[in-house]
Amino acid sequence: MKISWYKKVREILRSIQKKAYHALELYSSGDHESVKAVKEYIQCDYDELEKLWKVEIVTHDLSDLGRHIHFSEKNDYENILKCDVPKIDKMAEEHALGQEREFGFENLLHPIIKRSSLQHYKDGHFRDAVLNSIIAVYDFIRSKSSSDEDGDKLIGKVFSLEAPKLILSEITSESGKNDQKGFMQIFKGAYQGIRNPKAHSLSHDLTDIKAAQYLVFASLLARRIDEAIIEDGL
Repeated sequence: MKISWYKKVREILRSIQKKAYHALELYSSGDHESVKAVKEYIQCDYDELEKLWKVEIVTHDLSDLGRHIHFSEKNDYENILKCDVPKIDKMAEEHALGQEREFGFENLLHPIIKRSSLQHYKDGHFRDAVLNSIIAVYDFIRSKSSSDEDGDKLIGKVFSLEAPKLILSEITSESGKNDQKGFMQIFKGAYQGIRNPKAHSLSHDLTDIKAAQYLVFASLLARRIDEAIIEDGL
């Protein structure tokens, strides 16, 4: 797991940080000979870090840190503490958490949303991913309810309180009726507010985060359809 890799990186960084502070104390006391010994210990940490780093990240190297350790002047140790360690820590965290987010995000998607939208999302086609997710939800409603309507007519017919084709909750209770009516409005809103604008224009303001949130939302709608009871009168 990327998180365990990140923990190991942080342990080495903390070790380097501790030794860098010690080196600055030695510089302040004028003990330059002892600084040389500290440099050797930091170099060992660096060698271990570099090996670990290359296991996961090949696009960013650690050259600044390596250069500062090599020269080992007072300002080099200051740069290690102020710049190198925080920068490397941030890169490692973003890499680790980015991988974890991607893994978790995919697991949140309903199978029909994965099939309709995930590859578009991975390819950076966010508009197509979001548009397809809502189309897939409506296709799913038609398939499960055996209805050929679309838009408001489909939702009004399928989730009607009087003669529903799909029942989301126990509609004999007030809370169940509220659930059915509330999601009827949510399904209609998804069509009007997401599907229609994306279908009628190529322009959009979607980012990877916003598009992912839309796909998770569509997955919730798909799950409610999955769990819906088909009215016996169909």
